[in-house]
Amino acid sequence: MKSVHLLALAVVFAAELTVFCEVTSRHYAWVYPRWQDQLQYLQEAYNGYVRAQDVGFAKGVRQALSQVSPQGLLHRPLTLLVFEAVGPSRLAALSLNMAAFLALQAATFVVVRRLSQSWPISWAAVAFLAAVNLPWSADSGSTIDFRLDWMAVCAFGVALAAALASDGFRSTRWMVFLGAAVGAAILTRFLTAVYFGLIFLALLSWLSTRPDRRIRCGRLLLAAFVAFALCAPALWNCREAIYSYYWAEPIQGAQGALYMAHVGLMAKVKWLFEELIVYRIGASALALGFGAAGALLAMSAIRQTRAVHPASAGYSLGSAWVVVTVFVLVPAAVLVAYPEKAPKTVSILIPGAVWIIILVWTSLARLVTKHAVGAVSGAVVLFGGFQFASAETRSRETDRMVADFRRINAVSDYLFYRAEESGLERPRVSVTWISDGLNAGAFQVLGFERHHRLLMFLGELPTGLIATTKETVMQGLANSDFVCVVEGAHGKWPFDRQMLELLPAMRMWCESNLRHAGDVTVEDGEVSIYERRELGSQGSPAAVSLDAMVRRDLGGAPQSPLPPPFAPAFVSPPATLASTRADFLFFARAAYSPVTYAAESLPTGIRLDARSGKLSGRFQAAGDFTLALVARNSVGSTPFALTVHVGDEQRFAVLRAPRSCRVAEPVPITYGAFDAAGRLDFIEITDLTERRTLCRIPAPEGAKESWIGTYTVAFGKPGRREILTRTARFDPTDSKPYAFTDTTCVIDVGP
Repeated sequence: MKSVHLLALAVVFAAELTVFCEVTSRHYAWVYPRWQDQLQYLQEAYNGYVRAQDVGFAKGVRQALSQVSPQGLLHRPLTLLVFEAVGPSRLAALSLNMAAFLALQAATFVVVRRLSQSWPISWAAVAFLAAVNLPWSADSGSTIDFRLDWMAVCAFGVALAAALASDGFRSTRWMVFLGAAVGAAILTRFLTAVYFGLIFLALLSWLSTRPDRRIRCGRLLLAAFVAFALCAPALWNCREAIYSYYWAEPIQGAQGALYMAHVGLMAKVKWLFEELIVYRIGASALALGFGAAGALLAMSAIRQTRAVHPASAGYSLGSAWVVVTVFVLVPAAVLVAYPEKAPKTVSILIPGAVWIIILVWTSLARLVTKHAVGAVSGAVVLFGGFQFASAETRSRETDRMVADFRRINAVSDYLFYRAEESGLERPRVSVTWISDGLNAGAFQVLGFERHHRLLMFLGELPTGLIATTKETVMQGLANSDFVCVVEGAHGKWPFDRQMLELLPAMRMWCESNLRHAGDVTVEDGEVSIYERRELGSQGSPAAVSLDAMVRRDLGGAPQSPLPPPFAPAFVSPPATLASTRADFLFFARAAYSPVTYAAESLPTGIRLDARSGKLSGRFQAAGDFTLALVARNSVGSTPFALTVHVGDEQRFAVLRAPRSCRVAEPVPITYGAFDAAGRLDFIEITDLTERRTLCRIPAPEGAKESWIGTYTVAFGKPGRREILTRTARFDPTDSKPYAFTDTTCVIDVGP
């Protein structure tokens, strides 16, 4: 009998997961990440996956667990595990929410069976959880919102189930499991450490009044020790970030004044009650729960369905009621006392509220016959399953919303491809409005999800919810590669209202200093896209256009992946330097991702990563080498020849220039330097004949080890010119921090 129920439970879980994946991929996974907080977690997940691809899965997990975060850590290794299994995507990340829900259902099923000794009540509990409103509401904090709140709710519920299964904290095995569940919940959401700390104190106080208090308190302390051992290192490592996030900013910072705070006690309780009952659990689930309880109560008054020996089945529920009450009242008290009122945090009360209904059912079920319990439980399973299916599959997006989502995807695609065309690894973006879909984080996440390459978009604007200075705003525009000027939206935050005032000045500056790429109408207003005039591919027939991106993204099924607009176009420099005394590292880059790379043949000791285009290894001999590479995407393939000059020293410089030229003719002077220690600082080019310095160029970021560049000069008089390049390296640990390498060449300038 037990194996049949477990097999049926597995089938139900598979059906729930299938429905979730189908609905999520069709309606939600292709949309920009709404509700700003999940942007952080998606960025962390994708960044961790990309790092793990370079350093290995095991090291990637260790790095994920060692990072500092004020909110929690466990989601990072969990998403890395899922990505490693099925590949990185929004659906894969969101599946963690569903996996957490299934874990909560499984724990509830097992523990309800243990307490009630009734399979029907266990199935009714599973169906009742499926009928709860929040997970399928498609709202902030639901299963389609990749934030820590829902995973924390489920982990909190699993811990509650373990506490209930311990028969009043008498089972050592369940106490170890409780400690592990509490530790996992805290690692998922650090805020739960406050709840569990107070819960353990409350339960210890209660147990200290019991006759067998020594044994039961000892086992509860064992669970606390296990939980502490699991989460204490992470909490200590993140202590400063936690203090700043949960206390300094919301309590003492200026931004905290923007949120609801310092209202009366009754208003706080009313807010908490409404959030829990109306939005988190929902009227349908409440009606189902109370309806089943009413049916059981009515049957207990009917002779044909009343149990003959009502007190015989299952464990005593006295301890269970105490545990559930503590698990509800403690977090409720914390949420009422804390001045910042975030609705998502109220979800932590869902497991306790569900267990109150389950305990009522269990108590009433002991008063009626097994057939009556089976009939009521069967009705709960039917109605609960129906509520789950109808809530999950209900369409919540209007045609206008879908069109808006697709236009924002088009803006993201345009910025991504333009950044690729220009060779930008860290494109800088200013958006003159606080928006879920139009911001650097959303562009980064959408770029990775839609094109499978991580471009680190950096946001110059907005600077936060609080207004800043006009000088800061204008400097942000000047620092940006792309600017999105939003017009027609309404001011919600102080920063938004400041942007309304500065809109004419910002528009004028953009028209004078940037190139207007086009306009897109979205829900927040009219978005004008500007970009730096000197960005690459200007005027090239292969350059993408904003209008083409909008037309492309508005056609076809929104969840269907779109091919790149063109075959790959290499944006990497065609030449680089290396040394036999140092490891070689070079990234071949091509626009129009997703792109894979291949090589016809490579020198001994050099290898190519087909996914990232990374060339690495060490050259075995000095000389000049040409590496024949090819980039491929779904549209076509493009060859590329990379020239590598390999020296035999740890530091050297090269200089190439034409032997002759004419007066006023532009002359390209190619300079290069290599430093195995990565200390290149600047290069200075001097016309020794006229004793005049032509330029001084600092080494770019990412070119401190191998640096090749070109400087163009035109000479005004005929004659022989001797050109000197002085390459400087800087080592602050050396007694003489600056060291120089000089290289000269001669150019005959004809009339």
